[in-house]
Amino acid sequence: MANCESTSAKQTTPGNATYNSNGEEADQAIMDVVARGYLSMEAAQSFIDIYRTDMTLHFPFVVIPPQVTATDLRQQKPFLFLAVLASAAYSNMPLQRLLGREFKKVIASRMITSGEVSFELLQGMLVFLAW
Repeated sequence: MANCESTSAKQTTPGNATYNSNGEEADQAIMDVVARGYLSMEAAQSFIDIYRTDMTLHFPFVVIPPQVTATDLRQQKPFLFLAVLASAAYSNMPLQRLLGREFKKVIASRMITSGEVSFELLQGMLVFLAW
């Protein structure tokens, strides 16, 4: 009988980086739009605040606690961080489109190619698809 669990050879390290079976860091560089220069941490914090104060009121299924900063979210849940940024950047359409493309690349890599499933991926998809 086939095993229902993912056959992907991924493992999570203490630093929250995900590695594939070749030992390469997977998707961390793609998701880190701050390190890639797409926006600053200050802008990211502003988008997190917009999501938390304006958007969560209308779609309270993924709530970011008030004590969680953009830096915390970036380190602990990078995919959710990207989803929130892509959703909350509606005031800057070129940036929102760019972040949306990055989000889709990560989905293609982690879910479709690698077969990864996680609560963070579900949260990120809920946020992105709702907005």
